[in-house]
Amino acid sequence: MSAEARLDRARREALRFAREARRLARRHRKSLGEAREKLEAGAADVESAVAEGKADRLSAALKELNQLWDAHLGPRLRSGLRTALGAAAAAAVLSLFLRTFVLDTWRVRSVSMEPTLLPGDVLLLAKSAYGIRIPFTHLRLFAAKGPRRGDVVVFDDPGAPGSVYVKRVVGVPGDVVELREQVLHVNGVPQPRTLVGEYAVAVEGEEGAKGASICRRYREALAKGAFAPEGEGDGALWEAAAAAGIASYDVLQCRRPRAAAREGASEAVRPGHVLVLGDDRDLSTDGRGLSGWQVPFGHIRGRAWRVLWSWGEGGWSPHGEKGLRLDRLFKDLAAR
Repeated sequence: MSAEARLDRARREALRFAREARRLARRHRKSLGEAREKLEAGAADVESAVAEGKADRLSAALKELNQLWDAHLGPRLRSGLRTALGAAAAAAVLSLFLRTFVLDTWRVRSVSMEPTLLPGDVLLLAKSAYGIRIPFTHLRLFAAKGPRRGDVVVFDDPGAPGSVYVKRVVGVPGDVVELREQVLHVNGVPQPRTLVGEYAVAVEGEEGAKGASICRRYREALAKGAFAPEGEGDGALWEAAAAAGIASYDVLQCRRPRAAAREGASEAVRPGHVLVLGDDRDLSTDGRGLSGWQVPFGHIRGRAWRVLWSWGEGGWSPHGEKGLRLDRLFKDLAAR
């Protein structure tokens, strides 16, 4: 680089320094007081020296402005940096606290909860819904009421550490859950369901090719209350339990059920446990497994509260077949 090029570069840097000093002087004008005028004058002196083109004059002006910067702007910039770093640290701590104890997200990867949940849904979890869980353990502090029938929960598989699932609670402590002719029974009482149409579920073919399984779609009504030991028939028993609330949601039953052999009564749900099923009754690994898949309260990460956002087949995208499913943004998952 020639001497003239180096001088031009020095002039540009000097002008940039003067402009920045003037900008900060104006930004902090209230706290600077009379020092603002000195900084403005120093910046003007640098600009004048650049215009004159005298190297010794420019060097002296830069030295004076640099001393003013260190005396008046430096402490404020360092204070501002400390404030910004403190705010960032506080935000990080708050985010960690929220994700650990209050809210978290989880992505759905299987079809076992269709049509309620789709692969690609990102769920917002209420982690404190059943009490605060100690991080990296299955222990809870300040335990609240346990899950109720109908809740959608995300939990650690009690039989396979590291595996995480999302299912619907259909049995609480003391319940005996049973499927008879594909109809859900709780403590011997059938839970009403109504056929609402058909639903196509994407499945893998025998040779790995993707296809669609056509399933019947039912609206199921699961009573949340306790079932009295005696009553005037199943209808009266269900209505008495439904007085405490009803969880209404859609379930799928394929035309050629794969899980008919898994029908029958489960063992009674143990204290401190729940029994779970997938809403896609024929494509779900759930509480109908060997010995009955009962989930301890401590393994539940949280109650699925909303679909935060969703990405997958049928979504909007300028490119490709997958995109953002606008109709699922902030979808409420409370079963009614």
